[in-house]
Amino acid sequence: MNLQLTQGLSFKMHFKVLNFLKIIVIIIFIFVTSSVEASKLIFDISNSYVTLSGKKKDSDFTVYGFSDSKQTLVLKITGPRQKVILQKKKKIFGMWTWGKTGEFSYPSLNHYYTNNKTNQIDFEIKKDLYDNIKLIGKDDDNLKKDLIEKKMSIDLFKIKNNSFNTINKDVPSLFKIPIKLPLNSPAGDYFVSMSLMDGGDTFETRKIKLEVKKPGIGSFVFSFAHKFSFVYGVFSAIIAVALGVFASLVFRKR
Repeated sequence: MNLQLTQGLSFKMHFKVLNFLKIIVIIIFIFVTSSVEASKLIFDISNSYVTLSGKKKDSDFTVYGFSDSKQTLVLKITGPRQKVILQKKKKIFGMWTWGKTGEFSYPSLNHYYTNNKTNQIDFEIKKDLYDNIKLIGKDDDNLKKDLIEKKMSIDLFKIKNNSFNTINKDVPSLFKIPIKLPLNSPAGDYFVSMSLMDGGDTFETRKIKLEVKKPGIGSFVFSFAHKFSFVYGVFSAIIAVALGVFASLVFRKR
């Protein structure tokens, strides 16, 4: 028992030391490259794997970076893409049914962090949000607006200004951004990117992959449904029919 406990503590300490060394290497690399070129933007993340849990109160990971540019910095985090089928109720041969009218495709999570102290660039960020939402079928800006408002109300879409923290007051170009993902974030592959924002520049720069996991059966069901959507649909239909038959038998006996 004592041996297992010692090994567990040793592993945790080893993991923290690796993260610390990684951060040191990032900072050294930043200073070496910044002496060669001006207006540099370099960043990295403290860890590439995140397990979401309600017990943890601190940040899930931290973004470390350097930039000597005077432009606004924008950090963008996107989650795995989701699809939502839009349906409309209509009457066919005297029977009401649901018909597909379109399909939404969008990142399940869209978070933006900026070093701007005002809301001056929010319009350009929201434009990026709109552009990342694909509507297959008749395009409708009102539907996109409703989707964005709904996702913002549950923190899956977010714009957070003035969120860059200075690491050292003597070197204001060095910064860090602690990131805490909402518990309702889906499991899957996320991407972290950063850009210099100035009058509508694109947000896509270098991307860093981040793997997010969630403990429990909910994460397994979500992953299975996205990787094997056809099989998941067949099983869902079988279960729905079986429950319907079971319910009819129960009520018939009563």
